[in-house]
Amino acid sequence: MYKQAGPMKEAIYTPGEIRKTYENVHDLLVTKHIIKSYSTNRRDIRDLAIRRLDLSGMRRVLDLGSGYGFFVEKLKGLLAPDATITGIDLVEHNEHAYLDTVASIHYRGEFIHGPVDLVRSMKDGSFDLIISSYSLYFFPYIVPQVARLLAGDGAFIAITHSERSLEEALGFVQGCMKTLGLRAPEKTALGRLFAAFSAENGVRLLEPFFDRVERITYRNSMVFKSGHIEDCVYYLEKKKSLIYKEIIDGYPDRVLDLERCIGARVYDHAKRHGLVSFNKDDGIFICRKSAVTRAGALEENE
Repeated sequence: MYKQAGPMKEAIYTPGEIRKTYENVHDLLVTKHIIKSYSTNRRDIRDLAIRRLDLSGMRRVLDLGSGYGFFVEKLKGLLAPDATITGIDLVEHNEHAYLDTVASIHYRGEFIHGPVDLVRSMKDGSFDLIISSYSLYFFPYIVPQVARLLAGDGAFIAITHSERSLEEALGFVQGCMKTLGLRAPEKTALGRLFAAFSAENGVRLLEPFFDRVERITYRNSMVFKSGHIEDCVYYLEKKKSLIYKEIIDGYPDRVLDLERCIGARVYDHAKRHGLVSFNKDDGIFICRKSAVTRAGALEENE
């Protein structure tokens, strides 16, 4: 059992807001299916992240902000046979789903419930592979600790969003706030969250702590054609704790009005343009402590 390492750093979203978004595994699986179904890029970003790595000797794996095990699903047969995968996550409800995911790929699993700050009490060089899949923007300050925990010949893989991710959806939110007479922020909380660790600034934030940082750009959009707008609205509704934060915090009695306005705008946009498209560009970062080459940037098809 690891010791509580003190309170979380000041964050854009509270632990309660994070739990509301990520505690229902069924909803996460449904939104995962929606993203996969409507993405223009048909390649699995997890496959791109691990395709060039030899993971066969890696026995100690740490999964930061593990959720139900989205990334580790792809590690089947790639690690050392006696590998242990440790997930750490703020959402306690993810424990059983995470351990089931690890068991399904035939490795030993552990789950630590709590903030990522708990890693501060772990020993230097404790892990051969560390993963952060769509989570590091919640706790970018932990990067020096990740470098400390990584074994000398280990690898750190981070997948994150572009700062432009979902910008069209956030535009609907800002437009509806103005229509409803509410003060719309210049930059939404979700936009600021994505900017905390993004495809655009990841190299700059990682390079001080690793000898080698490789970036892979993943271009993508979610495109909902006119006959499938209900899935678009459903997707936004399942992310509302993140997307609607300004309204939930500042105007809680207007949330229903906002939802109705956004739904109407999404349908109207699809009627006029034939579809609704959201930016879903991502970035992959592969970091090592021992320098082999200088930091580089690749497009996914290179």
